[in-house]
Amino acid sequence: MPAKFVLKKGRSGKYKFTLESATGQQLLESSDHPNLRAAKLALAAVQRTVGGAEVDDRTSATATKRTAKKTTRKAAAKKTTAKKTAGRKTAAKKTTAKKTTRKAAAKKTTAKKTAGRKTAAKKSTARKTTARKTAAKKTTARKTTARKTAAKKSTARKTTARKTTARKTTARKTTARKTTARKTTARKSAGRPRAAKKAAAAS
Repeated sequence: MPAKFVLKKGRSGKYKFTLESATGQQLLESSDHPNLRAAKLALAAVQRTVGGAEVDDRTSATATKRTAKKTTRKAAAKKTTAKKTAGRKTAAKKTTAKKTTRKAAAKKTTAKKTAGRKTAAKKSTARKTTARKTAAKKTTARKTTARKTAAKKSTARKTTARKTTARKTTARKTTARKTTARKTTARKSAGRPRAAKKAAAAS
């Protein structure tokens, strides 16, 4: 049984073909192709040229130099890739630092807003408390004034009542004294004629 080409699809979703011997040993493997059509075209090209292909022996000194150049190029490519990767990481770190700074600034702004709201709330509460205290003081002052006024009126009424009572009592006493004086005068007048009669009788 001659060798055969095996066309298959890899895990990455790309297509490639291999050349296997009669015993099933893999002799060569192609690179990955993006779709099935490209893989078939490459396989057809290999089938056309494989019969008359020449052997290029690169095991000599020239081949060694070429291999060294390729190795140098690969090393340079790796360094360039490493630099790019480092640059990307640095840029990513800077971006992350900027984002962190923005978040910190946002937190500070939020903290300032919260503090401002709390301060405004405290001021409003203080104003309300002061207004309530002032209203309470005014109400208390009004009640105290009303009580004092009522007390003054009651005192004035009592004083007037006392004065009126005293006047009435004085008037009564004066009337009683006048009545007593009149009675005394009448008695004296009644006693005088009797004395005159007695004197006339004695003479």
